[in-house]
Amino acid sequence: MNGTKVALDYSVNGDEIQVETYIDRSLPWKHTKHERDLIIRMRVPLEHAMRALQSSYEASRQFFDAETTVLDLPPQPGKRWEELGRLPRDERPRRIGLLIDSLIGGGAERVVLNLAEGFRQRGHEVHIILVRNEIQHALPGGIQVHSLSDSALPATGKLLRKFLLAWCLRRTVAMIEADGRAFDFFISNAEDSDRLSRLACLPHVYIRYRNSMAEYLRSKIGNKTGLKRLFRIIKWRLRFHATYSGRDIITVSDAMQHDIVDDVGVQPSSIRTIYNPFDFAAIRRQAAAYVPVIEGPYIVYAARFSNRKRQDLLLHAFRDSHAYQTHKLVLLGDAYTEAEQKWLAEMRALIVALGMEDRVLLPGFQTNPYPWIKHAALFAMSSDSEGLPTVLIEALILGTPVVSTNCPTGPSEILTGELARFLCERNDQVGLAVRIDEALEDYPFVGEQVLARFSARRAVKQYLAHCCRS
Repeated sequence: MNGTKVALDYSVNGDEIQVETYIDRSLPWKHTKHERDLIIRMRVPLEHAMRALQSSYEASRQFFDAETTVLDLPPQPGKRWEELGRLPRDERPRRIGLLIDSLIGGGAERVVLNLAEGFRQRGHEVHIILVRNEIQHALPGGIQVHSLSDSALPATGKLLRKFLLAWCLRRTVAMIEADGRAFDFFISNAEDSDRLSRLACLPHVYIRYRNSMAEYLRSKIGNKTGLKRLFRIIKWRLRFHATYSGRDIITVSDAMQHDIVDDVGVQPSSIRTIYNPFDFAAIRRQAAAYVPVIEGPYIVYAARFSNRKRQDLLLHAFRDSHAYQTHKLVLLGDAYTEAEQKWLAEMRALIVALGMEDRVLLPGFQTNPYPWIKHAALFAMSSDSEGLPTVLIEALILGTPVVSTNCPTGPSEILTGELARFLCERNDQVGLAVRIDEALEDYPFVGEQVLARFSARRAVKQYLAHCCRS
């Protein structure tokens, strides 16, 4: 082991800091600040380095949520440190494809747009490929959008339609690559595009897995018993394995790796975590666009209407809280599928049954929800399962206190340290009501250093480093 590079990449007060360490058996410490990247290089005796690295890594994980990557380097016998120079970085423009079902709804869609804008700002060519031509969000400039499904696609059975869509995906990619430049990699961001990209045999596809796979499996099994239950388990486990085994998976929270590999038994080719990207300045800028017209203080929740999002739990908890006497509750979001529309109708009926018509507002889906979140007294989330709940992080970025159910996965990785006391168990109506009142009474300050691990710049750098390895 003549040389090993150990890179600690973390963020302090919003500024990206990269620390590169070159370990050598004999040379003394040497530090050099290099250019605007603030790169620090060191050569140290091996036994000293390993002790220092271990303590530094543990400390940086605790305070900065650092990520350590160890890469073998070829030996450099007889070379002085100054002669090694910077390791080459491939900064050539990449062609990147982002696959997603549609651009309607909230969290996942905003993440895709944030990724697209982050890649574009670094000089890369970005294509968003939609399974369905449905768009509710404003698109950033310089991003090309393509749709597989339009009126020209004939009405067919579900199985044949999947093959037609896979063919459309291959055709769309071929048309883009007709200039002789192939895609460097694709990132798939939804279940439909996960399956289609495998069916279309696209190369270099990375799956950004977004929700708890184990919870999704449990929801599909439902309350079935006996042979029906066994059949459901076998069916969905086979479907998960067919779609995800042997593929490169990027999870949006650490807990999700255990969820996928241990709980469901999927064996990916590779798996790692990269947190969702957030453009802090853009979020705060959009939050200043307008002030919602609402009388008095309010609590807000932003999510599509779905039984997984548990708006019913929040309604009951709000009704039980002291805040019910002084605040209103705003439920942002819409319903898109038949099941979601049924759930929305049930929530409207529940509001009436609880006599809360004058305390609960349903403004529907908001293209720009940030002013609603910024001006809220509290953001309350009641989900049964998530991936890495985007809205929790966005609320903290905007300085809005947050409470949440401690659902799998994500909330416990966001609300850490002294914020962890604002988590309650799933389906805990009383616990959620208590957390609401406690957060409104006293909430700790959340500084930039707590949020820096979610910065768009950091996430984009991690995606490029991980997906451009070949």
